[in-house]
Amino acid sequence: MDEKKNEEIKKDMGEESGDVITVVDDYDDFQTMVKDRKNDSSEAEHKKAASVEEDINKKNSAKEKESINDKAEEKKEATKDKLEEKKESAKDKLEEKKEAINDKLEEKKEATKDKLEEKKESAKEKAEEKKEALKEKVDEKKEAAKEKIEEKTDSVKEKAEKEKESIKDKVEKEVAATKEEIDNKPYIDNTKKSSGAKKGILITLGVVASLLIIAYIAGFVYFSSHFYQYASVNGIDVAGMDKASAKSVLDNFYKNYKITLETIDLKEAVIDGKDIDAKVNVHDNFDDLYKQQETYLWFVNMFEIHDFKLDADATWNEDKLNDLLSSMDFLDEANMKSPEDAYIGVNDNKFEIIKEVLGSTINREKFDSKLAEAIASVQSSLNLYDAGCYELPKVYADDEELVKEYEGKKEYAQYVVNIQMDDLLLEPGMDLYDAVFEKSGDSYQISKTKVAKYVNDLANQYDTMGKERTFTTSFSGKKITTQGTAFGYELDKEATTNALYNALTAGKASTVEAVFISKGKTLQGENDIGDTYVEVNLSEQRVIAYKNGKKFAEGDCVSGNEAAGHGTTTGLYQVQDKLSPTVLRGEKKPVTKTVTKKNKKGKKVKKTETTYEYEYESPVTYWLQFNGGQGLHDAAGWRSAYGGSIYYYSGSHGCVNLPLDLAKQLYETIQVGDPVIVYFWDNENRK
Repeated sequence: MDEKKNEEIKKDMGEESGDVITVVDDYDDFQTMVKDRKNDSSEAEHKKAASVEEDINKKNSAKEKESINDKAEEKKEATKDKLEEKKESAKDKLEEKKEAINDKLEEKKEATKDKLEEKKESAKEKAEEKKEALKEKVDEKKEAAKEKIEEKTDSVKEKAEKEKESIKDKVEKEVAATKEEIDNKPYIDNTKKSSGAKKGILITLGVVASLLIIAYIAGFVYFSSHFYQYASVNGIDVAGMDKASAKSVLDNFYKNYKITLETIDLKEAVIDGKDIDAKVNVHDNFDDLYKQQETYLWFVNMFEIHDFKLDADATWNEDKLNDLLSSMDFLDEANMKSPEDAYIGVNDNKFEIIKEVLGSTINREKFDSKLAEAIASVQSSLNLYDAGCYELPKVYADDEELVKEYEGKKEYAQYVVNIQMDDLLLEPGMDLYDAVFEKSGDSYQISKTKVAKYVNDLANQYDTMGKERTFTTSFSGKKITTQGTAFGYELDKEATTNALYNALTAGKASTVEAVFISKGKTLQGENDIGDTYVEVNLSEQRVIAYKNGKKFAEGDCVSGNEAAGHGTTTGLYQVQDKLSPTVLRGEKKPVTKTVTKKNKKGKKVKKTETTYEYEYESPVTYWLQFNGGQGLHDAAGWRSAYGGSIYYYSGSHGCVNLPLDLAKQLYETIQVGDPVIVYFWDNENRK
């Protein structure tokens, strides 16, 4: 075979591959050899391809295993995140409940405070009435005593006049008798007669003088050991009595000794000496009392009223006295009313001085001391107020500083400032000024710090954001409690404080608009939800909607899939957005796929790619969002049944699915901002 053919054979056999080339002389043999070589090469390539394919399958298997591990890890992380979220959610709910409980306690505290204030006001009024009644009775007693004294004085004067007339008549009779005796004597002559007349007059005067001296001495002697006709000892009548008689009368009187206790509210309590084994000893010093009569002036003093005091002392059983006192109502602390100082208050929307309340609180230490003194000295009565047995106010209505305060505050009465709290008008009147005044020298000014405190109190009273509400459901009027942080009133305290302070210092009447960060529907009524809302009862899988208090839509629904952990969140919300139509998309999640692509040399190779795709995409006609990704919408494209227990095993991802016509009614009537109340009958044990 020639050289040219060998070259062609080399070229056909593939010299570039580095194989050893065998040269043959016979062309046919060559053809056979080439064929054998090609068969061998094809078999080798098949083996090589099979080996490559096996390697690729192993790699793909490893990648798939790795992908599965990655997915498992991602799922583990996702589960961990969900557990963390639930933990945080539970923590938040616990915190919200704690805050709600604190708010309720604060509300109860305020309510209790209001009731105490009402009781205090009522007690003040009653005490004032009793005080007035006491004053009237005291005045009546004074008048009665005055009248009795005047009657007795008039009686004494009348008797004195009669006594004087009687003495005068006696003297005149004596003079007349003497004169008659003289006139009946014969006269010798005119000279003798004149001398005798003079002598007769002198004799008459002497007789009269003698009689008067005798009467004076007789009276002096008699009244040195007898009491005058209008005399009393320790209030007991001893008129005309000598020492023995007076002592007998006093001893007999004190055998039945009693002491009357007069309280501040005109009530009386009597302590009978027999009940406490009282023994009275009257001191025997009547001679001193007779001296006090000033007997040398008996003819004058006998016509006057005399009330002498005779020392006496008593002993008693202390235990029996204490037992008796323990049964008296006015000494029971439960019945005592505390005294109250006078203060500047608001009445009929004007500042005025509210008078002090005396109260009825006994100072037991003083009472025991004064009572012991009274019994020991055998007093028949003890006025507890006069004896200083009561705890009394420290500030009275005529207090100089109080009067100055009143003068400084009353000028604001003409500047009434009201507060408009959304749909509720507050008219605090002068109570508002009273809460924000601050003394500066002898005058009063508006304190911004106190205005801020007043506004903070308003926020505590009227803010509803995050607080529990009582809601009356459409199901037999059953009540539930609900709360949420997406709906309710929240006062802008700083802005409202500035507005109120400016109004109070402007010197004119006005109405301040309170500033809110967020609003509910009303501050009047059972709650702030109002009468236009959507009610979602998850237990009954029922949706009911109201407009201005009238029900306009009702029907079954399907809520979030409880079994899959996608339950619809309960609470109080508001419509955040409305769209028609729209596409609802789930969360974007990573998706790993194996795709075939050409490499740079144009050969097709398989590659693994990860992309992010929506979990789901659902076109809807009507969408009303109320809680982030949760909302009310139609599900006519994929649901044919609603209500019952569908939600538990085939529910949504958290939304409330509705029939098309019901979703349309809601969409056309409910507006953004309207409340949505979502609840289970028993949220803790929901199915």
